[in-house]
Amino acid sequence: MTARDAAIDVAAGDSGPPASLVELAYRKKLLVVAALSVTLFVTTISQTVVATAAQSIVADIGGFDQFTWLFAGFSLAGAVAIPIVGKLSDITGRKRVIVWSLLIFIAASLAAGFAQSMNQLIAIRVIQGVGFAGAMGSTWIIMAALWPPADRAKWMGVTAASFTLSGVMGPVIGGVLADIGSWRWIFFLNVPIGALAVVLLLVWLPNLREGGRRTSFDLAGTAAFVIFSTASLFALSIGGVSVDWISPVMGGLGLATVVGIVAFVFIERRAVDPLVPLELFKSRVFSAGMVASLSIVTSFIVVTAFLPLFIQGVKGGSATTSAIPLMSLAVGTALGSNISGQLLSRYNRPREGAIFGLGVAVAVLLWLGGAGPDTSMWAIALSTGFLGVGLTFGWTAYTAPIQNAMPDKVLGVVTSSLQFARMFGMAAGAAALGAILASQLAGNLGSGLTGPAAEFTDPGLLIAEERLEDVREEYLLDPSLGQTAFDSALRDTRESLADALGIVFRVSAAIASLGVFMSFVTFYRYRVYVPEPAPTHPGHGGGSRGGRRQPAPSGD
Repeated sequence: MTARDAAIDVAAGDSGPPASLVELAYRKKLLVVAALSVTLFVTTISQTVVATAAQSIVADIGGFDQFTWLFAGFSLAGAVAIPIVGKLSDITGRKRVIVWSLLIFIAASLAAGFAQSMNQLIAIRVIQGVGFAGAMGSTWIIMAALWPPADRAKWMGVTAASFTLSGVMGPVIGGVLADIGSWRWIFFLNVPIGALAVVLLLVWLPNLREGGRRTSFDLAGTAAFVIFSTASLFALSIGGVSVDWISPVMGGLGLATVVGIVAFVFIERRAVDPLVPLELFKSRVFSAGMVASLSIVTSFIVVTAFLPLFIQGVKGGSATTSAIPLMSLAVGTALGSNISGQLLSRYNRPREGAIFGLGVAVAVLLWLGGAGPDTSMWAIALSTGFLGVGLTFGWTAYTAPIQNAMPDKVLGVVTSSLQFARMFGMAAGAAALGAILASQLAGNLGSGLTGPAAEFTDPGLLIAEERLEDVREEYLLDPSLGQTAFDSALRDTRESLADALGIVFRVSAAIASLGVFMSFVTFYRYRVYVPEPAPTHPGHGGGSRGGRRQPAPSGD
């Protein structure tokens, strides 16, 4: 507890709601952090728990060719919703938005547990993604508003502990329930934990006194934004898989993307209260940081979505076994978030942290690109632990320093814009990498086969144990095939899947290397925004209403 926080405690007393969250008494801030940590836990676990159970879901209700949409649909909805949520938060208040977002998330989780087909589950996951976006975006906006710039990185690292806990528990819960119970309970468990988060927020998060004018909602800009973001993500997900890149459908999606972007820029330049103020993109730190954020989340999604498939499909492990690398990822995330937060708060050198973290990510993803059926499970787990450390160094470097480089009056829109870039990156990454995987498998797996051998043209066979055993029995009953032919076909299919996933990991490494380059661009001559103090005497050096940039010790 700093001297400044102690002074705020004394000044605040019990005089009622503060004018801003940063003026909240220190002990009350801790209660808000606790409520936000529970919120962060229940929303982020929805990603990691599905990652290990996804193959069991496919085995139960089918839809291997659509399984990446469990992640892409969720992230797509979140990406579209994030800026809208940020604007609604400015208009209606942060408490109302985060509570209603959690209620949507809880309702969708309950519905997901009753889904009877992959199409139903994907549709429900889209709704769940909207609730996730509102809760997650509001969490980081509130966390940034709670603390002064010098303390933000440290406290965001502390809050990330709940993200780490969900990263450790999610894969275990998902794997265990998929192996010995029912995958449906991975969604049902969100209901009581989410309800607890709602209660804590209602009790501990204060209603701030409204200040300033009421803002309007930019409906036209929102419509244009939804059009271009949705069209572009659909194009990335279906291009080269279910639809040829050169086709009327892709042409229509491309046209919708271009028209949507042009309309969005035109509308936002003239809007009184734009959804996303275009002036923000004049800041190199903000605009380059948005691009670099895409590389961080792509590295994260490729591991959480595709590494469990590697463990179960290539190595023949169980859903529980596939949780081991994700648990290691979470442990690395815990270590990295605490170290990077403390180092950034003390030395304020985001460039070095980002380059180090994303450099580690590139090395690990390249190594995973060469992994195969004989690669040691513990080597994979060790590599994902290093990846967790690297990604959190990058994540921290592209959060608090960007917030600190911008005026506090745009803190909400800056935070929500960064979250949009990350959610868009997760959706685009899952969709595009899923399309690459499907395209590679279509070329690697044989076609025109008959009898039991035809079953091996479907990679979903590798993760459906009962179905795989049925195919084995068919091989044994056929005198021309037998156990040797079955083992050979199984090995060839696993190697084909390993080759396809290897390309996916290497493409992700190339994207992460772009983040390394962007780190030089983003933090070149980095400055922290410092508001100009009001003049103490009318005749002495009239202070500006704007602010100045305080150099950071970045070595430039």
